[in-house]
Amino acid sequence: MTSLDDPEFLVDENKVWFNGGYWPEGVPHQLKDVEDVDILPMWEGFVKSADDYGTWDNDVCVFVYGPYIERVKLRTLFEYGKKFGTFLYDTLGIRKGDVVAIDLPNSINFVVAYMGCMYIGAIAQGINPTYKPLELLHSLTMTKAKVLVLMDMLYIAGSATILPKTDVKFLIPTNFVDFFTADEALIQNLGIPNAKEKIPDKTEEYEIHWMGDIIDKTESREISVEIDVWKDPAVYLMTGGTTGLPKVAMLSHANLLSNLYMIKPWTNLEPGMITIGSIPFFHSFGLTCVMNGALTLGLQMLLFPKPPTDDVLSETINKLDAPQGIMYTGVEMLFKRLTDYVNEMGVEEYKKKYDFADKLKYATQGAGPLHDHIREPFEAIFCPVRVGYGLTETSPVTSIAPFWGPNKTGKLGLPVPGVDWAIFDSNNFETGPICDGTPERNNFGVEHTGEICVAGPHIMLGYLGIQKEQEDNLKMWGGKRWLLTGDIGFMDEHGFCEIRDRKKSLIKVSGHSVFPKEVEDLMGHHPMIDEVAVAGLPDETTGEKVKAWITLKKGYKEGRDVEIEDIKKWCMENMAKWKSPRLIEVVRSLPVSMTGKVQRRELQEKDFSKMEKGREIKG
Repeated sequence: MTSLDDPEFLVDENKVWFNGGYWPEGVPHQLKDVEDVDILPMWEGFVKSADDYGTWDNDVCVFVYGPYIERVKLRTLFEYGKKFGTFLYDTLGIRKGDVVAIDLPNSINFVVAYMGCMYIGAIAQGINPTYKPLELLHSLTMTKAKVLVLMDMLYIAGSATILPKTDVKFLIPTNFVDFFTADEALIQNLGIPNAKEKIPDKTEEYEIHWMGDIIDKTESREISVEIDVWKDPAVYLMTGGTTGLPKVAMLSHANLLSNLYMIKPWTNLEPGMITIGSIPFFHSFGLTCVMNGALTLGLQMLLFPKPPTDDVLSETINKLDAPQGIMYTGVEMLFKRLTDYVNEMGVEEYKKKYDFADKLKYATQGAGPLHDHIREPFEAIFCPVRVGYGLTETSPVTSIAPFWGPNKTGKLGLPVPGVDWAIFDSNNFETGPICDGTPERNNFGVEHTGEICVAGPHIMLGYLGIQKEQEDNLKMWGGKRWLLTGDIGFMDEHGFCEIRDRKKSLIKVSGHSVFPKEVEDLMGHHPMIDEVAVAGLPDETTGEKVKAWITLKKGYKEGRDVEIEDIKKWCMENMAKWKSPRLIEVVRSLPVSMTGKVQRRELQEKDFSKMEKGREIKG
């Protein structure tokens, strides 16, 4: 039986990060030694947390919509989750391993749907609620989801025409107000969009059941499901893998719980601490560090359906008691925006009006680098902000910069308890590590650059529909199962890693991962586009921006038959804003290799050359 005592999950005590003077005092080296660690099915983990921390009657989920705040006690949240799970199980016949797609913004609704899945062993699939029809179709097709839970106002995104092409048999629409306890007059004043009339009463292709009715009319009952925490998936999340091709990462119950207990001692999390949830739950960063963290570690989640304006965030914090402090999990853009807001008002004036700076104890940043010109002003006003590094495939947290004691900026931090990492030859993994942090392989520094590879119990089961022998980024070496991250970097003499480049062509737009192949596939549906290549270009505001080079089908001509702005508009209507190309250039032909592979890099380099010469980039 798999356990945290297995050699696969133990990290060599000779690793330099343990002995180089930077390991935080009091943090265990091994995951098995973390206080209270217990790898259980997710639902049982939620129950254990409530029992251990005595949080049954605490407000654990605080949802903010404009000026309105809805508070839900943990006991009530559990009852909602059990009702939803019971309905899935008894009425819809959903069983362990069936997929329930949750197409919702951060909300009480999302948490209830997620908990209901965990209760009966169903697999929760997070879907970006800004997806356009073709993206939604692609996601549902890959996972073969049987149930789709979505906000009623999003039905107009195309579910009526999309769902008949999928395996979805049950649609569960919902609205924020399904979990509001305010009187009808106040709810009306909030002006929450309601699209109930757009959803038919019934269809021939799939059944429709409203979440509000489910919670009102379902009697929860005890349901026992046998779950193998190491083998059974709990969550499916979309990812680009390390190749840029859209895939579905399968994360087990053990993956998710292991990652939480890795984080707990590193950030000194205490029961009752508030964790701000403005980063989305369909992404592993928000899923783990906010929702699962609250439900498993006794925290309280503060939820916004989208990142709030900084005045709303600050006013909300004023209304909350936070004796254990607040943790802000976000991306660089959010920290920069908050700092700019404070500086515009004046630091002293801000602190007189708001108590956010007094309550905020920790801030963690992910989904890209954290630049000193943003970190330093934020820390001068608020609290330490530390960089976390990880991937969807690692549940996601692999490393965090130390919160106390000595630290280094501009690097990835140190691997959290139970995580091992090493630098391998990016073209020949089988030769073994170039540097693994031991005295035997102490090839530190930039001259020993290779692929950063990670091992530990938080590494995903694999990709849905891909056989183990076909996976190119999960490999065995030295008795451990390693994830090849696709990030190229090196390790220093204290165990900190630094990324130099991406192995593949993933584009990062304001923290969002954009997969060129997916954008190319979607643009290929345009009736006038023949071929398309997509790549990223630098952008001062978003980090990178998406550019598409296209050829037109025979008989069409730019300016006569098609305008670039019309294609951009089409893209915005069919994919998320951050995926849609900011620049589109019509070319005669796309450069290809001898094997017929489009050379995106060649297209990029032409633009890089123009940028160096100060010329305008077309598109």
